[in-house]
Amino acid sequence: MGLVQWSLREKVFFFIVIPLFIILIYLLPSSLKDAFFILSKQTPSILSMFLSNYTHSEFWHLMSNLTFYLIVIYLIMKFETNKLSFYVTLAVLFLIAPFIISFITIAYVPAINSQGFSGIVAGLMGYFMYVAYRYVKDVWKLKADISFVYLLFCTNVLVGVGGYWLTNNLVFTAVLFALFVILIYLNRILLPELVSLLSKKNKELKIHYLITDYPVFALAMIVLFFLPLLIQVTVQDGSVVNAIGHYVGYVIGLAFPLVLIETKILK
Repeated sequence: MGLVQWSLREKVFFFIVIPLFIILIYLLPSSLKDAFFILSKQTPSILSMFLSNYTHSEFWHLMSNLTFYLIVIYLIMKFETNKLSFYVTLAVLFLIAPFIISFITIAYVPAINSQGFSGIVAGLMGYFMYVAYRYVKDVWKLKADISFVYLLFCTNVLVGVGGYWLTNNLVFTAVLFALFVILIYLNRILLPELVSLLSKKNKELKIHYLITDYPVFALAMIVLFFLPLLIQVTVQDGSVVNAIGHYVGYVIGLAFPLVLIETKILK
């Protein structure tokens, strides 16, 4: 693992420039943000559909989104082995996904206004799931296929919606659990190999790695299985941080590189 493949310019852009851009939008006058940045369900515009995904009105909303952004972009750059995949996927997440998230929000979220960076951050989390899969396959040289990605995603969904659907839709829960069991079976060889490799690496760690590698892997596991915590609908002062937007961003971040690379469109 390492960030040596990334230039200083790249690190400055993703760790400093983008957060500063979002902070500057937060500092704009409320009247300006209300007019052009915050997405209004009654009067949406192309500009607000894009900029609302980078806009915050509450300090803690801003800080939580930036914190998760910095954690996830760090992990992606730490584990990513394909720069072309990185740049193409991030271009989609930063430039195209905002319009898709806003359109879905207008159509399905019962809130007056919408703003926040969390949809794009969720997209980065979805992308990190794909990055982790490629790392297991390309760096650790384990025989992982896309069923492993589906297993990770299904686990997230099962944990995230299982409790709700268990009491409201037994058929959906049964189908989801059956799919989970099938995916476990398809990965019956990979999973023990993965556990064995991690156990071996754990025994080989020197004391200074306890300070460096353990926190990284802990953060990676949190991000990989964070989707259930993105299931929230919070409406406050007419603004919304919505589960649908999170899911849309997450699926875009996961599905886009999955389709492009696994189908050999983008190598």
